[in-house]
Amino acid sequence: MKSHLEEHEITAAVACLELEAVAAQHLGSCLSCRQRVSLMAEAIEQQRQHLVAEAPDWDRQREEIMAKLPVTPVVRTQRNRRWIRPILAAAAILVTAIALRVLWAPAPVVVDNGAATELAVEQILAEVDAVLADDSIPGFEIIEPGLEDAIYENGAS
Repeated sequence: MKSHLEEHEITAAVACLELEAVAAQHLGSCLSCRQRVSLMAEAIEQQRQHLVAEAPDWDRQREEIMAKLPVTPVVRTQRNRRWIRPILAAAAILVTAIALRVLWAPAPVVVDNGAATELAVEQILAEVDAVLADDSIPGFEIIEPGLEDAIYENGAS
């Protein structure tokens, strides 16, 4: 036989959940456990009533807000918006002018000097060869000395 119900069993009894047979039998026979269930249920009910009493009266607040609003709607006159159309027209003209300038702008003139291009390519290739020949760069050093000129079966060197 159990001495008394545990806390989770008390809360299950307050919530009207199904208890185990032993716990239900003990609750039926133990006055102390029934008082604990009753006290917890009363405490929960008091807290619920306290929260309901402190809850805002939304209907009253809505009525107060609606009372502050003007009864007749505010009518805006068209004279306040007279300046919108000219500004929109000016903006459209400006955008069109910029678009036409970009679309029909003359292409830039490129002068082709073949000698200068070849010189730059040869100079770049010479610099690349110099960098690749430098053994101090990690990953480009010779792994086994003496195999620099070896040709493998697949034709790679």
